Amino acid sequence: MSWLGPLLNNEIGDRLNLELRHEHLFFIQGDRVLKDIGYSEKGRRFSEIEFGKPIRTLEDLKKNGYWLVGGTYDPAVMEEALARQHDGYYYCFFSNQCQDWTDRLRRAAERLETERGLDSRQLALGSTNSAYYSKPVSPTEPASVLMGLLTLAVGIAAIVGRIVAGPLFTSLLGVLFLISAAAHVVYAFHARDWRNMLSILLTAAGLSLAGVLILLDRYFAAIAMGTLLTILIAVYGLGSVALGLSSRPLRRGLGPLGAGLFMLALAILFAIRWPMSGDAALGLWVGLALIAGGGSTIWLSWMTRREDASPKPG
Repeated sequence: MSWLGPLLNNEIGDRLNLELRHEHLFFIQGDRVLKDIGYSEKGRRFSEIEFGKPIRTLEDLKKNGYWLVGGTYDPAVMEEALARQHDGYYYCFFSNQCQDWTDRLRRAAERLETERGLDSRQLALGSTNSAYYSKPVSPTEPASVLMGLLTLAVGIAAIVGRIVAGPLFTSLLGVLFLISAAAHVVYAFHARDWRNMLSILLTAAGLSLAGVLILLDRYFAAIAMGTLLTILIAVYGLGSVALGLSSRPLRRGLGPLGAGLFMLALAILFAIRWPMSGDAALGLWVGLALIAGGGSTIWLSWMTRREDASPKPG
């Protein structure tokens, strides 16, 4: 993926924590490196010495591919920020990787220095990100059980609705889309996961648009429903697969990964109209996709809370 470097390794990529680079913390005195700490894809802190790459001098730092960027902080302040740092419940490439971890650490150090009247020292060192780092950002949070249960309920309603509502099922499906959109918005602000806020709100906007079009334009619903649902289920499945593959340790992501693959299979079956017409399969396919998504959310929440309650050493 090195071809993405020029697109991501810039100020915008830095602000969004999407650079193709590893970020690390170093405690330096003179030309000696006293300590180095980073956040790994295993979801824990580590030092390069664990991988046979001791970094004791600035020359060692350069040999191992590191260079110093950003501000310099009071070591006592950074130690306190490090002690307070919550690493998050799991590693995720999209919301809780090494760059997100160091980002939260810098913000915490900025706030501590502000509390102690050390802003002038920070500005004297040429930092231009003081305002940016003054706002706290939450680490990856475990999935919401309530969100999972709501998704399960909506999925069951989609399956039962085809039988109960009959001709009114299309309208019911539009209402279910709007309910799902509202749930996404509520969850986004409840979790305060600002890094993922845009993607969650965009998903909610897409669901709202689909729901409104279905309710207002029955012709659109009749013509575009199959294609629209196929796309939505496929996108939902791809997002779930991405979350599952990027979660560390991998067992935390087995639920989302399995659900995502299942939803992609449903999207393919729906696209080829197997084993029945798209109209007849509508409630079943949508319901199964939502049930899979809700189940994966509950799985992720259960796994992360279980591991957080009984953390393993190392």
